[in-house]
Formats: sequence, structure tokens, C-alpha cells
Amino acid sequence: MAEVMSQVLDYSKMKRQASESESTRQIISSSNGSTFTCGQVAEIQIAGNQIGGTFMDWQSSYLKLTVTNNDGAAIKLAGIGGAYNLISKIEVLSSGYTLSSIDNYNKLINMLSDKQLSPEYHSETGALLAGMGYDEAAGANIVGTSIAAGASKTFALPLHALPMTSSNRYWPLFARDNLRLRITFSSAANATIGAAEDSEVSMSPVELVSTNVRLNQQSFAALNQMVGGKYTLVCSDYRNSTSSIAAASTTFVANTAFSHLSLDRVLFGFFGTENTKLADSNGNRDFRNLQEYSFVINGSHVPARKIKVSATNGAEAFAELTNCSNALVDVHHVGSLNRNETYLLAAAAGTQNDNTGHFLAGINCESVREHGAADSVYSGANTLGAVTQLEGTFSAAGDACNLQAFSNFTVMYTLDTMGNNTWVPIS
Repeated sequence: MAEVMSQVLDYSKMKRQASESESTRQIISSSNGSTFTCGQVAEIQIAGNQIGGTFMDWQSSYLKLTVTNNDGAAIKLAGIGGAYNLISKIEVLSSGYTLSSIDNYNKLINMLSDKQLSPEYHSETGALLAGMGYDEAAGANIVGTSIAAGASKTFALPLHALPMTSSNRYWPLFARDNLRLRITFSSAANATIGAAEDSEVSMSPVELVSTNVRLNQQSFAALNQMVGGKYTLVCSDYRNSTSSIAAASTTFVANTAFSHLSLDRVLFGFFGTENTKLADSNGNRDFRNLQEYSFVINGSHVPARKIKVSATNGAEAFAELTNCSNALVDVHHVGSLNRNETYLLAAAAGTQNDNTGHFLAGINCESVREHGAADSVYSGANTLGAVTQLEGTFSAAGDACNLQAFSNFTVMYTLDTMGNNTWVPIS
């Protein structure tokens, strides 16, 4: 057997110079107006039909918006979501296709923020970019960014959870048609803590700060020949499903209509304070005496034995939540779910730090995965045309609430420059 040298002695491996290219920073203003208030929709047009070899780097791009408080008193953007609380829906459209559409985007970002981001991130990077915050002081008011009466603050929001951002590949901008980024702003009661009305919270300007890369024509010709003029991106996307649960209910069967080629995981939480002016409407999730739950595909339970949870057993639910992100043994996977022991808080009011609930459940729907691999396989459940439901029981009745569920699924986008040169999604 030949001996193997350590990689520190392998002088044949080194960084290689990239093909000649040009990187530019562009600021794209909203195309349907310059000032928006809560409840309105801003649209940003990302130009298509650009010179061959022009790509957008979504991971280095962000949404920039300046928020002005025209109410007579201060308002607050709750800390875990920060300025993301302002966005109730985000869509990407092109050539008659909806490439991505995420309802209740603010609630999803709050879930992912709680699950994946450390207290340090919330207080430092998240605070600077999005006005996030974190505090464990019992009895204290909910942390977050305050905007005084008549004052303004500017935020730079990476568009987390969008499939374009999840991909490690650049997004070609030489398709025939534009990309349309539509941002629906939430109501003031849902997005902020305070007494402001929709017309009193304005966003101006609303801009996409885009990082684009352009290859020289020789490099692009070589790339185009290598892929045969066909550009395929495999990404991760989310869809939302909302169901109402009455106060007296001790069971629930929520139809989710998650129809995907590869459903990877399901996240859900119970929201009892939506559109409540003085509460954290997007970050407050009620445990609501949950006892057991599972995801159902055409009558088959996933997992086959329901996940158990109680006021004294949060470990099993949290283990399954972590498992659905392939992170159970990853000591670097951090979050901030158990502040003030509120992961299992029932009857969560959401008005201060220690009565804001942070229960979050997750169900893994993949059959196999490559642990720790950057470019892993995907093996989610095929639910195309299937009847899909979330099912569970409560140990006791609780407050009326909405069950907000999100599917996380694998989606594929194809651009055939030798065909109709438009984006086609396959999910």
C-alpha cells in the first residue's frame, strides 16, 4: 500500500486564480413607487436579458429599507425578528411562473432565528443588520429596536429562506424575462409593538442592493458549452399553511396541502397573539399543552410513532426538531430557544421577555442524508398529489390560536438558453 502524506505537505494543491470577471454592486429601487406603508406591496424588477455571463450573487445581496414612525409615540420591532417582522409575504416571479412564494415570512424568520441563531448573533450582527435583540431579564419588556415618534431607521436584510439565497450557485441574469421580487408589508399591529396604525409606519426607500458577477465572453462561452446551454439549480424553499384551533380543542388535524417532489422537513408552531399591537405577534409561540404529534401522508404517519412532549419532557420534541436539520450531534449548531425556560410555556401572552413563548416543533421527512456534506443528496418524501396533514393531541384545552406550519422542500430551477430561455421550476 502506498503511504499517504499529510495534506500540509501536499504542495500540488493550492488556490487557483479565477477566470477573468467583474463584480458590480447595483442598487435597484422599487418599480411601483417610492414610499410604502404597512399593508402595501413593493415590487422590485431585476432586469433579465442581460449580457451573457452575467450572474447575481443572492448570498451577497440584501433588501435595504428605511422605516419611519409617523405615530405620536415610539414603536418597537421585536428582537428575534427585528425588521423582518415587517414582511408578511415575499414572492419571486418570472415569465408567468411563481418561482417562490412564502406567506407569513415574518413568522418563518422568527422560527429560524430562534432555532439557528445564537444570542450573540441577535445582539451583535443581527442587531446591526436587522434591528434584532436578545435579553434574558425576567419581567423586562420585550427587547427590540425602538423607533421614536417622527424618527427613522435603516435596515439591510439578507433574504433568508428564499431558494435563490439557499443555493451556492450564482443566479443567471440572461434569461429572457425579468425577475420580479414582490414584498408584501405586514399590518402595523402585526409587525410592531405600539399603537401605530398602518398609515403611520412607512418604508422609503425600498431597494435591493445586488451583487452581480460578469464573466468575460471567453469564459462564458466555455461555461455555456460545458453545460450545453442548460443551467440547473437545486435549492431549498418553504411553503406556509395556516389552520385555526379553537380554545376548547384537545385534538387537531390540520390539512396542509404540502405537495412536493421532495418534502424534507416540516416546522410548526402555535400563534395566539397575531395582529396584537402590544405583543410580539410573530415571535410568540404558545406550547398550548401539546402532548403528541406527527405528520400524515395519505394516512401514513411520519414518524410512525408519534413524537411525545409534555411540560416535563421537552427533550424529545427538541431532539426531533434538531434532527430535522441534521444537527443532533453538531455542537456548533446553536440557537436561542430556551430563554427564561419559555420553550414549554403555555398561555403565552407575548408582552414581556418571560411570558413570550418559543415552542417550535420539527418533523424530519427525509429517508437518507449525508451527514456534514456541503453538497448532500436529497431524499424527502414525495407528496405530489397526496393528502398531507399535521395531527396531534393536547393534554388540556388552551387559548385559541393559529397553527402556522411550513414545509421545507427541495426545488429545481432550469434555464434552457437553447430553448425558450425562461426559468422553469420543478418542485
